[in-house]
Amino acid sequence: GDDRRTDIETISGEVDIEDLIPEQQSVITLTHGGYIKRQPVEVYRTQRRGGRGISGVARKDEDFVEDMFITSTHDYVLFFTNRGKMYRMKGYEIPETGRAARGSHVVNLLPIEKDEKISAMIRVDEVENDSYLVMVTRNGTIKRTALSAYRNVRKGGIIAINLEEGDELAWVRNTTGGDELIIATRNGVAIRFAESDVRPMGRTATGVRAIRLDEGDEVIAMATCEEGGYLLTVTENGQGRRTPLEEYRTQNRGGRGVRNYDCVGKETLVAGVRVVGEEDDVILIADDGIIIRIPCEQIAVQSRGGGVHAMRLEEGSRVVALARAPREEDDESPDEGEDAENTDNTDEPETAEE
Repeated sequence: GDDRRTDIETISGEVDIEDLIPEQQSVITLTHGGYIKRQPVEVYRTQRRGGRGISGVARKDEDFVEDMFITSTHDYVLFFTNRGKMYRMKGYEIPETGRAARGSHVVNLLPIEKDEKISAMIRVDEVENDSYLVMVTRNGTIKRTALSAYRNVRKGGIIAINLEEGDELAWVRNTTGGDELIIATRNGVAIRFAESDVRPMGRTATGVRAIRLDEGDEVIAMATCEEGGYLLTVTENGQGRRTPLEEYRTQNRGGRGVRNYDCVGKETLVAGVRVVGEEDDVILIADDGIIIRIPCEQIAVQSRGGGVHAMRLEEGSRVVALARAPREEDDESPDEGEDAENTDNTDEPETAEE
C-alpha cells in the first residue's frame, strides 16, 4: 500500500556507456618490454603500506617498469610510437589485472604495426586544456603543438609528427608553455633552452632544429627541468654522476650545447640521461639482461665532465637503458597463494617478437 518511490519516465537520446562506468583513480604501468596494466589505486597503496612498493609487478628477468602514473579511469591516455603516430584510449579501456600480473602487451590493445614500438605514454584529463605536447626525435628535431590539436583521434591512430627519412620519434612531454627543456646526446653534449623558443606548430608539421649534432651523434634524452633537480648521466661502461641543473646555462634553441660528459678517449658513449630528484630510484639495464636498481642519492654529485662507477659490468657488456622510478623499499618476497595465481593473468603479444 506504500506510494511508488520510483519514477518511470521516457528519456530521449542515447545512453553513453561511459556514464555506466564508475570513475576511480587507477595506477597505470608500462614496462620496457611493452606490457601495460591498470590497478585500482587502493591496491597500490596497500602494497606501499606493506613495504612492497611496485615489486608485485610480475616481469621477465630482462623487463622492468619504465613508466607509471596515477590517473582516472575517465581520463585519456595518449600513446606515441617511434614512427610518429599517436593513439588514444580511455583509462578504463586498459585491462585491469591482479597486482602480481604482468599485464597485456600493447600490440593486443592498439593497432600498431610490426615495426612500431611505444616511445612515450602521456596522461591528460581533457584534450581541450591549454597545455602543449613537445616532441623530440633522434636526429634532434623538436616540435611543440597545442594539445587541443589532437582532439580528434581515429581508431587507427593519427599522425603526431611528420618524420624525415631515417629519423624516429623518441620523446614526448606534456608541458605548460613556460617550461625549460634539456636535451642530451650520445656523444656527451647537452643543451638547455626555454620551451617558448619553439613556436607552436600544426599537428602534421615536421618541427625545427633543437640541437646541432656532430656527425654520428644522436639525441638520447629529453626532459623538462625541475626546481632542485639533478641531471643524472650514465655511460655505456657503467660510469655515472648527478649534476645540479643550475650548471647547465640556458641557451638559444638550435645551438651546439655544452659538454655534459667527457667521452673523448674513453671508448664509451652516454647510455642515458634523466632529470631526477633526491627521493628517486634509478634502474640500469645491461645488454646481457642484468638489472640494478639503486637510490639516486647513492650516485655522487659532480660537475659536468666525468663520473664514478654506478654499475659494475661483466666483460664485454654495456649499459643500454636507464629509467627513473619512484623510491622502492626492500621487503620480503611475495607470499605464495593469491599472488602466485595472479601471475598467469597475462596477455602475450600476438604479433610482437618476444
